[in-house]
Amino acid sequence: MPIRTAISSDLPFIHSLAPRLAGVADLSWRSPEEVMRFQRSFMQETLEAPKPGAVTLVAVDGAGECLGFIHAEPMLDIFTDQIAAYVPLLAVTEAAQGQGTAKALMTAVEEWARGQGYASLSLDVFASNARGRAFYARMGYGEETLRLVKDIR
Repeated sequence: MPIRTAISSDLPFIHSLAPRLAGVADLSWRSPEEVMRFQRSFMQETLEAPKPGAVTLVAVDGAGECLGFIHAEPMLDIFTDQIAAYVPLLAVTEAAQGQGTAKALMTAVEEWARGQGYASLSLDVFASNARGRAFYARMGYGEETLRLVKDIR
């Protein structure tokens, strides 16, 4: 599966996947509108003004149609005090789900991170995203921290 560096004309496609990212968040104390507002804002901030050293990769099919994307950036590892790689965004189209697209994107970003000399790669996933958590576990990722939230309104 071809993976290439994203270009500016990919941004509409990338932003079109915001509902897929927000849709996996089953958070009873957050409204769907709050989750979508967060997702769109987070994507805008992350992708429109990327951190120095960040990379966004896009998976395409044989006809050049975009299937998914991944964004990775340098981040301080709080345990080692070393710069490591962090994936804040990964999404694939509904049609590409279960077809190996996410695995290809993760493999590509792991290769990128190794090439940068990073010793580790971390990411966040919504706790309610059972499919995503199972995927990352199959890829060899383990849980390191868990954020707990209580609505006190």
